[in-house]
This record gives sequence, C-alpha cells and structure tokens, in this order.
Amino acid sequence: MRMGILGGTFDPVHFAHLILAETCREACQLDQVRFVPNHCSPHKQDDQPTSAKQRQAMLELAAAGIPEFVVDPRELKKAEVCYTVDTLAEMKSEFPDAELFFLIGADSLRDFPTWRQPERIAELATIVAVNRGNTPEGELQAMLDGLPEPLRERVQLVEMPGIGISATALRERVQQNLSIRFLTPRPVERYILENGLYRAN
Repeated sequence: MRMGILGGTFDPVHFAHLILAETCREACQLDQVRFVPNHCSPHKQDDQPTSAKQRQAMLELAAAGIPEFVVDPRELKKAEVCYTVDTLAEMKSEFPDAELFFLIGADSLRDFPTWRQPERIAELATIVAVNRGNTPEGELQAMLDGLPEPLRERVQLVEMPGIGISATALRERVQQNLSIRFLTPRPVERYILENGLYRAN
C-alpha cells in the first residue's frame, strides 16, 4: 500500500486541504491519504485550537464518502506534544508493508532541517513537498539546494493549483459574520454554524 500522511491542526478543515490531498493522491499514486490532526503541534504551541473532538468531527464530515481519505486521530489521544518522526515510526510499525509519503507544503522545506530527527523522517517516508502556487520556482529550488543531500534525495515535488484559502481566514470570516460557503464542504460549514465555533467572545 502507498499511504500518504497529511498532518495539521485542521481548525477548520477546508477545500485547500482536500485538494492538496487529492493532488498528491493522483501524483504519487497513493492508495490512501490519512489526515492526522495534531493534538498539540510543536510548531504552534502558543495557539489554542478548537477541541480535538470538534476538529476530528469536522474532518470526518469532510472525508465522508471518499474511501481513499481516512481520518487518523492517534495524535489527538495523546496529551503531550507529538513529533512527526514518532508518528511516522508508529505508523511504520503498524503498517510494515506500507510505503509512506509525508505530505507538506513546499514552504516547510525551509525549516525542515530544524525538525526533530529530519534524517529519520526521510528514512521512514518520502517527503512530498507541495507547491501550493505561492512559492516561486527559484525560491523552491533554493530551499531544495539548502537541504543536506540525504534529505534532498528523498523529496518529491508536486504542484497544485494556487488556492487562497486558509483556516485563519475562515475563522476570521465567521467572527465577522461573513459567509464561508464554497470555502469548506457544506457539512463542515453547517457544523461550524450549528456549534457556534469561532464566534467572538
């Protein structure tokens, strides 16, 4: 099995997340993409995300009816900070016959060498760096050239359409009582509105 892994806060999940996953599924011939919502991201420890239960529920609504998309809540069940290398090692142990592909935005390549055990991450999974339309080719090449050779050899580049949607923008629109229709799947939109998420206190 060729398995893609897409981590993130998903607060909330939106169409850019889903298009990234589908683009990688096709480009890398993945049998499955697993969405792994963070409980406590090492890169966003100062943020206070929506509850784990609610973010998982929104992801499950977004992935419903898409057999290749799986919501994997393993990190939500842990109280401590979760590191990519530990999650990938756990998945490799759980799915020993699977070939893992770790999906990240291309802009993350700049900081990737500072992550915990980047060489081990690259041993466990192919790094799929997705240019979301906001990274110029020259800048992307410079980021690649800046990686140590063992890491650079494990990076696969994928292009996706540039889509200017972010979870921050969705939360701000809800706070301002603006529509988020066509920015996230309709069931997710309804869940946000019915549960009063992202409203200003």
